Order: sequence, then C-alpha cells, then structure tokens
Amino acid sequence: MIIDSHIHIWHRNMLPDLAVKNYLMPLAEFAKELDGFLDFGLDDVVPFLDYETVLSEYTESMDVNRIDKAIVLATDFELVNEKRMTNEEYIDWLYDICKCDDRFEPFIGADPNRGVQGLKMIERLVKKYEPRGIKVYPATGFFPDDDKYSEYWKLIDDLGLTVVTHAGMALPPLDEKYCHPLNVTKVAEKYPDMKIIIAHLGGKFHNELFTLMDKCDNVYTDCSALQGWLPAEPEMVMSRLKETVGRYPKRVVFGTDSPLYDTQYSTMQFIRLINEGDWGTQKMKDDLLGNNMARIL
Repeated sequence: MIIDSHIHIWHRNMLPDLAVKNYLMPLAEFAKELDGFLDFGLDDVVPFLDYETVLSEYTESMDVNRIDKAIVLATDFELVNEKRMTNEEYIDWLYDICKCDDRFEPFIGADPNRGVQGLKMIERLVKKYEPRGIKVYPATGFFPDDDKYSEYWKLIDDLGLTVVTHAGMALPPLDEKYCHPLNVTKVAEKYPDMKIIIAHLGGKFHNELFTLMDKCDNVYTDCSALQGWLPAEPEMVMSRLKETVGRYPKRVVFGTDSPLYDTQYSTMQFIRLINEGDWGTQKMKDDLLGNNMARIL
C-alpha cells in the first residue's frame, strides 16, 4: 500500500503573486545571466507551471507508482492574496475536480485569522464535504499556540479532523517565523486525541521535531520535500529517514509535495529510493509508505 499524504492541486487565482515571484526568483536570476538569450516571460505575467492542473498527469502518476490514495491539501491563502478567488470557491473547485478519481482525498483549509467567520466556514465545509482533515498554514500570519485561536482548535478537535501543518521555509508575503514545529506544542498537549502531522520533517526547523514528538504521542510527521536534497545529496535523505523513522517507526508518513519536485526528482524515483535505500527494514519502509497514514485515516 502507498498513500501520498501530501500533494497539491492549486488554482492560480488562489496563489499570492509575490510568493510565486519569490519562488521563481532563481529562474529570473538565471534569465538575467543569459542576457536575454531566453525569455521566460517573467515580466509580463506571473507564471507558475506547477499550478497548471492537468488531472490526467496526477492520475497517471498514481497508476504508474501504484499509489492507492493521495491526500490533496487545500491551503487558505485568501487573506494574503489579491482576492481573485475566495477560499470557499477554491475548495468547491477542488472537490469538484477530485471527483474524477476516488483515490483523491481532499482536506479542507481555513485560516484561523478569519475569527468567528472562519469557524463558521469550517462548519459549512465539513457539513458539505465530510473531510477527514484540515491543512493549517501558519505562514499566513499566526502562531498556532496563541490563545486567541483556542476556539479554532477546539472546533477541529470536536470535529475529529486530522491536522496537517506546514513547517519550515516560507517566502514573502508569507512568514516562516510562524512555522516552527514547537509552536504547536500547547495545541498537541491540550488535545491528545487530535492527530497532528508536521509537514516536511519540520523543514529547516527539523531540530525542533524530536522535542515535540517525544513530548506528544499524537504528533506525526511527513517526509515530503526531502527531494529538495535530491539528486545531489541522497546521503542527507537517507540520514533523515533513518534518524526519524528509526525513532518513530509508526509516526512518519510518506508525502511528495507534488507537483513541486516532479521535474527535479520524480515520485517514481523517490519511492524507489525509499524502497531500495539502506536506511531501515522493509517493515519500516512499508509503514512509512502507506500503513501509518492508513491508521491515521
């Protein structure tokens, strides 16, 4: 069994232009070095090939890689984007297109900075779609452990939603200072039945992950975005997997962050590296690739 617990199907109108421009900055610098030899069109529009939703590419990848389920994470950027699309419009669009294949498992998303209206939004979306989880993205401007968000977390716990929260790097207008794993400690301690997945093994704040997971048995983590070290540093990936899965064999789940790394290092290559790498037993690999997320769901 393989469950990809971390993929995205974006709509361009939901993505903040400044964040996209910053994401593409290395490409822009490369274009400058070429002195106009190649034109990527960065001055005319704000392109982002990864947001082009070609569903056949997702389903074909799941076929080829024998992926049984893909968790589609919906991030609420409405309060920081140019308001071309509301969060609920995006989630309606997402659930509609995901109907094409029952292997897609969309989670909802809602920024706690919406206050009471955000709570009502979550209740509407849960009633409408019956999701099994919610994506939380602190980089939009909130510390998860701030007491003013206590009703947000209480509602999520009452509804029994699994939480996936971003950790690590974020590009302006988003702010990574909010994305430390330890910022969810109070929430995890207060709601021990709430399953919280820290994305990207904590990302650039990986050093905080073990402190949190040692303290809270309801905290999990996913290995998405490890491909950022591939193919240049496979030893780093093996080290992170061996260290983290070895310590928490039942609490690390597989994720790709697709489509962000697909052109750099394909899902097929990533799964093969996990299966063939000398970092753990086959049981540990099977649990990482699917069994652990199946238990969460």
